[in-house]
Amino acid sequence: MFQKGFLLPIGKLISFLALDVLFSLSANLSFFSLYSNEKIRPTLFFFYLSSVWALYLADHLWDAFREKEPLSERAAFYLQKRLVIVSLFGFSSLVSLITGLSFEFVFLWNHLPVLLSFVLFLVLTVTKRSPVPKEILVAGFYTWGLLLPFPLFGGFDPMVCIFFLHVFANVLLTYNTDREFDQSQGTFTLIQFGKPKTIQMAVLCLWGLGISFLLCIGIFQNHSGEFLLGMGLTYLWLGVCSLQREKGYGFKSLCELSYLPMFLPQIFFFFSLLP
Repeated sequence: MFQKGFLLPIGKLISFLALDVLFSLSANLSFFSLYSNEKIRPTLFFFYLSSVWALYLADHLWDAFREKEPLSERAAFYLQKRLVIVSLFGFSSLVSLITGLSFEFVFLWNHLPVLLSFVLFLVLTVTKRSPVPKEILVAGFYTWGLLLPFPLFGGFDPMVCIFFLHVFANVLLTYNTDREFDQSQGTFTLIQFGKPKTIQMAVLCLWGLGISFLLCIGIFQNHSGEFLLGMGLTYLWLGVCSLQREKGYGFKSLCELSYLPMFLPQIFFFFSLLP
């Protein structure tokens, strides 16, 4: 993904610091905010961004300390810049605590069971006692947590299912590149039950199922074209990712940024308001 030249260091920095995750999270929140016609409060938006960033920074730093020689580029970066990483983690954690406790306490209290279950499974995963594979936990909690601010769980909404299938396929695709590290750490994952090509086929099956659902709701249900286009391009991007041979950090960023087309409905809405 990242070409040689001055863009290479920028691309690696975006990937290593999980800034691509924040771009994608913003696209997801933007999409479902407009889709559900439920505006997300700025404080809640910053709570989500800061919390997810702190979680990813902590996870990458923890992985770096557990890696053995020869170190990956990301692990070497995190160990060399550990003071900077810890400072960024402290800053994002502080922002998360302030916005969460000062402005979004009611939201957190109303969804306390979700928060407690996430913490429980996080502890079980870290201590290698989780009864659920890591990919299912990541995809499930990401989808569940992301959609909490929006009234989409009162009844079955096929767009939620389509989004989850994309997240699940994306997680499998990226975790497939880390199979050796996860196996060396004894992490309970789905990828340990299949070869890389088998996992890639599973990703394509999930991708095909999601595309089929998207086509069905486009034909048989009344959905706005911009939402179908945004989700459709997101799936198209993921399909391109699944065919990539390069499996480095550029590949992971490419997969993570597959959610960027979900900004399209908000862009169309913005231009529709112009005179």
